[in-house]
Amino acid sequence: MEGNAHLTVWQKTKEVLRIAYTLPFVLASVVGVAFALTVKQELLISILIPVTVLFLALFVNFSNDYFDYKSGVDKLRFSYYEDKALKDEISKLFNQKVFWSGNSLDRGIITDAQGKVLMVILAAGAVLLAIPIILYAGWLAVILGLIGLALAFFYTAPPVNLGARGLGETDVLLSFTMIAFFSYFVIVQVFSWPMLFLSMAIGFGAMLMRLSDEAPGYQSHVAKGEKNLLVRFGIENIAKIEIVLIAAIYICILGAVVFEPFFILLFLALPIPIKTMRAMRTDTSRIRLWRPIPQFLKQTISIEVLAIIALIARTVWTSL
Repeated sequence: MEGNAHLTVWQKTKEVLRIAYTLPFVLASVVGVAFALTVKQELLISILIPVTVLFLALFVNFSNDYFDYKSGVDKLRFSYYEDKALKDEISKLFNQKVFWSGNSLDRGIITDAQGKVLMVILAAGAVLLAIPIILYAGWLAVILGLIGLALAFFYTAPPVNLGARGLGETDVLLSFTMIAFFSYFVIVQVFSWPMLFLSMAIGFGAMLMRLSDEAPGYQSHVAKGEKNLLVRFGIENIAKIEIVLIAAIYICILGAVVFEPFFILLFLALPIPIKTMRAMRTDTSRIRLWRPIPQFLKQTISIEVLAIIALIARTVWTSL
């Protein structure tokens, strides 16, 4: 356990809640809300949905950390910290203001008992914030909320533990697709093909993020008997899997462009994965598997931001 006395209250909060990691969740909901606002003006609900998603994301991240702490997989995964030279190389690669430095429970920043209380508080906050949304959308919001909460909680929670059973990446795909699409659908309640394609692009982007984040901990997942995609297909095939997911992202974006040409702007994010995969082919360093992690995070966030910009551009164009 590393000493944490030097950490400020804000640093401890950031490490425990992994606040920066909530950005893809919140932006996914903002994309859905932004699309909905081009159809129907519901400002209060449009504000409440991303705030509720923020609490859900905080709950997701911390509950995953808690159950990874209980299983011991994160402690094993971050054992590379014992190698100071390797730790320093990785620290140079990642912006420490954004990326975390290991499980906060393993590091003693928060205790097991405090972690249980925190999960209850975050879940309760998400539920309370969802009440006005439920009153607005009715049983649809209740059903979608319960599905979302179940997918989030049982990603690592026993006895289901989807992540250990080879369904974690699929869970992430479904969760992010749902966040984006149903943030739109709850407000408008009218099906939209471009919104579905856009949501799936965000979902595949998040799935790719999850896959790349699992790669450095491959040996720990094997040791713990987990069956994620990389364990099933082998770490040597990671580049092939990533290429398939990148193709899926941009095929979905192309599908959205067919219905809404302004979404062509989302292809501005394409150089990020192209550059990343080229680097993967030539990189033989021992931090090779860490390098794609920030790049695929950047890609997903870029797609979400570009989608919002495209919707604004379309709105301005149609008002001229």
